Amino acid sequence: MKRFVIFLPGACRRAHLAFYRGLCRKARLVAVNGGCRFFVAAGMTPDVIIGDLDSVSSIPSQFREQSQLLLYPGDKNKTDLQLALEYCVSEKVRVVDIVSPGVGEVDHFLGNIMLLGLFDKMSGVSTKPKIRIVGTNYEILWVHDSRRSFSDCVGDRLSVIPMSATVRLTSRGTEFAADRLRIVRGHSHGLRNRITKRRASVGIEGQALIVRSFSRPK
Repeated sequence: MKRFVIFLPGACRRAHLAFYRGLCRKARLVAVNGGCRFFVAAGMTPDVIIGDLDSVSSIPSQFREQSQLLLYPGDKNKTDLQLALEYCVSEKVRVVDIVSPGVGEVDHFLGNIMLLGLFDKMSGVSTKPKIRIVGTNYEILWVHDSRRSFSDCVGDRLSVIPMSATVRLTSRGTEFAADRLRIVRGHSHGLRNRITKRRASVGIEGQALIVRSFSRPK
C-alpha cells in the first residue's frame, strides 16, 4: 500500500516524537512549509518539501541535497496543503496521513478539514485515497457512503458530524448503537459516542466527518 505522511507546521513536543516516528514507518514523507521543523527535531529527512517557505527561516543543507523541493510563490490561490495533496494524488497514493500537531490558526485548520471533502469529490473511484488529519490525541476522517472499522480502541470517543444535508448512521461496538439513524446537518445526535468493544464500526450513508478522540494520548 502506497502511503504518504504530510507534516504541517506546528510545535512537536519531544515527548510525542516516538508517536510521529511510528507514523513515518514505510511511508513517503512530505514537509509542508514549517513542517520541516519536525524533521529537524526528529533527526529525519523529508522526501519532499512543498510550499512557499514563508514560515521557514532556512532549509538545512542536508534537506536541500536529499529532499525533492517543490517551491511555490507566496502569492497563489491554493494553500500549501492543497498543493501537497494534489502532489500525493498525482503519485497515485492510497493512504495519506496529514499530521497537524495543533489547531494553530483556526481558519487554516477548518480549511484543512474542508480539503478532505474536496479531495473526496475530486478523486476518481479507482484512485480515491484514504485521507485523514491526525494528531497525538485525535483523528479526523471524511466518510462518504462507506464504513470505517476500529480495533483495540476501547474508551475512545467518536463523533459523527454530517456534512451532507442528512446522513444515516449505523454504529456497532459503541456505547450507543445506531441502525440507520437519520441525522440532519447541524443536529448533535451523532456527537460524543464511545467505543466499548474491541472491534467497532461506523457506517455512513451520505457525507460526514468522523472525529475520534483517543482516550489515551499517544
